[in-house]
Amino acid sequence: MANQLLMAKSPEEAVAAKNASAVFVAGGTEVNRLGSDAAAAADTLISLKKCAGLKDIEEDAGFVTIGSMCTFQQLVESEKVPSYLKEAALFMASRTKRNMATIGGNIASKRSDSYIIPTLMAAGASMKLLTAGGKEVKTWVGEYIDEGDSDALIISVTVPKDMKVISKRYANTAQSHAVLTMSAALGEHGVRLDGAVKNVGLLHFCDLEATFREDPDVSEDKIIEMVRVCTGLHTADDMFGSDEYKRYLIAVTAYDLHKRITGKEV
Repeated sequence: MANQLLMAKSPEEAVAAKNASAVFVAGGTEVNRLGSDAAAAADTLISLKKCAGLKDIEEDAGFVTIGSMCTFQQLVESEKVPSYLKEAALFMASRTKRNMATIGGNIASKRSDSYIIPTLMAAGASMKLLTAGGKEVKTWVGEYIDEGDSDALIISVTVPKDMKVISKRYANTAQSHAVLTMSAALGEHGVRLDGAVKNVGLLHFCDLEATFREDPDVSEDKIIEMVRVCTGLHTADDMFGSDEYKRYLIAVTAYDLHKRITGKEV
């Protein structure tokens, strides 16, 4: 359990203090929650609240760059943030929580019920990181999720302003953990599909994308059967639903989002 709090005054100071027994604290909704593994394993909490330059939202040449310490409520209220990202931020139903939770902190937590990561991945969002050696590097959100450096500090996230992105979230209540959040984006190479499946992970559905590219009019039944027999999808029965239910939900949601984003919905 943490016994020391460091109030970093700059991103460089925060990164310099980061080690295996220290964790960054942004809004605190993840690190300070009851049962947080990160807080339990840490000796030192490195607060980012006083770090300069992490709360700006800037628009340039069709892209919006969002400082990692921007809260979900700032995303919702900003005129610069695209509507598809506001929609994802509003999946967090509690305004109190939205006033605390930050975009950087939520990406860094890599939760399998993430509100916004599927949307960012589908949109091809990029990130600027500050590494332990003080070097700034750029990466894609999807790459960070797969192999991101946990000692690096997220400085900002950049998203396209006008890309067409739609998302869907399934939970018992607005405040409950989502069993599935899925996003679809329409780009020059076709439709991209990404999702967060509770207790499974953050997934890029490349096989479904390929199927839709090869046959844009593929039937829903074929998509359902394809996902049902997929051996690369490691779902299981748990309190959020059966393996069969999760696979069905993934399939029908992917089909629905594809139809909607390509303008072919009935």
